[in-house]
Amino acid sequence: MNDPDQFTFFEEAASPTAIEVPVLKVFDGDGFLTKIAVRQLTDNPKDHTEFEATIRFGFVDAPELEQRGGCEAREFLTALIGGRKVWIDILTKMDTGNSFDRHGRIVAVPYLGDRYPASMVSNRSLYLTGNIEIEMLLNGWAWVLERYGPDEIYFDALEVAQKNKRGIWAYDDNVHPWTFKRQKYIDRRLSAKEPKTVGKCPAEGCVGSLVKRNGKFGVFYGCSNYPNCTYSRSV
Repeated sequence: MNDPDQFTFFEEAASPTAIEVPVLKVFDGDGFLTKIAVRQLTDNPKDHTEFEATIRFGFVDAPELEQRGGCEAREFLTALIGGRKVWIDILTKMDTGNSFDRHGRIVAVPYLGDRYPASMVSNRSLYLTGNIEIEMLLNGWAWVLERYGPDEIYFDALEVAQKNKRGIWAYDDNVHPWTFKRQKYIDRRLSAKEPKTVGKCPAEGCVGSLVKRNGKFGVFYGCSNYPNCTYSRSV
């Protein structure tokens, strides 16, 4: 499917088992805070207890807020669903065996409760398909999470956005959010392993720094340029 106009009449509704929830706060381009009544998740209609929960989209991944397009993806999603009610089809997460991921978020596919005219949502919203994940893809603000086996329509929507250079696809050097997060994790680990400096090495002509080290006789400060510089002093 290469013709974007074919999506004009594409509409996908939530399943009969979906539940309606309010959008309290949009965190980023693929998650929001909501409030769910226990009776919506159980067979006990008399339980009116409510709890706040984070909804994580099931089949798409938006750029991280620190990435290019991350803040724009959040703004787009906020314009689309902020302060409204949506329907969610809760999924079973493959790696946990239940509806919560390892961060305690509910994994679900969200749908618009009503078919809002584009003028009411955002002048950047080209299609209102019902499925909010498809909407994020069509407008260029998300990747498809292929490993979870989404429907073919997800890949078609991504192709349309890429072909028409919408959203992040106006650029050619985009980095997957999962790659970005993995690199940040590696950088943090490397940073934690680096010795902490406590000042410039006072040895004449040395441009190194003093770092705390453990030696045969205990902790001391030594030059980061060792063995080229052997300056050291006790803690």
